[in-house]
Amino acid sequence: MLDSIRTIAFDCYGTIVRFTTPDFVRTMAEVARAQGLAVDPEVLWDGFVKAAFVFRGDNAARPGFHRYEEAWAFQFERAAQELGLVGDGALAALRLKEELSQAEAYAEVAEVLEALRARYRLAVLSNADDDFLHACLARNGLEFDVVVSSEAAQALKPDPAIFLHLARVMGLERHQILYVGDNPMPDIVGARRAGVPVAWLNRSGHPLPEDMPEPDLQVGSLRDLLAALPGRRP
Repeated sequence: MLDSIRTIAFDCYGTIVRFTTPDFVRTMAEVARAQGLAVDPEVLWDGFVKAAFVFRGDNAARPGFHRYEEAWAFQFERAAQELGLVGDGALAALRLKEELSQAEAYAEVAEVLEALRARYRLAVLSNADDDFLHACLARNGLEFDVVVSSEAAQALKPDPAIFLHLARVMGLERHQILYVGDNPMPDIVGARRAGVPVAWLNRSGHPLPEDMPEPDLQVGSLRDLLAALPGRRP
């Protein structure tokens, strides 16, 4: 399988850029403080995540694709409302976008990309709006042959449509792309549904959840890709 790979495509946040759940919780704390909301940020974050299912699932009221900026505003106000509070969703979404725009890449990323670029085309495929995704990559000096956001594809992982959009943009067959991501549900499940080979970046060493399909490759760091891919050495 790996011998047919022509492009390595990376998830962004949590894979090449350091922004994961603790960072979202920290941002929730900052937003709550700025808006004078007395609330546990972890409780607020939990409500924010649950509100995403309400927003995305209410197709009758909101048909079609929606940017994160719109979804986050709804989610924040819904989460606050569930806690008996009144929150400004637009300001919360703006703060989240600022944080994601300014997030820093993991230390090994530049080195790994440089090594891979000698043999593969490189891409980013991320559930993100164009503005903060491109701003983040530019801030970190990260260059890719193709950058596909959920906004550009009008589809969110794990919807296979976003992976198929990448294949069309790159002019490749699905089996010629290796997708690298850290989150089993959107990344492994999404790639599997699209017929795209997938590498699970498992920095924590946690076991794969029982209800998740097996990835084609599992690595503990991005540097491990250099040893795992054909012709590459650590």
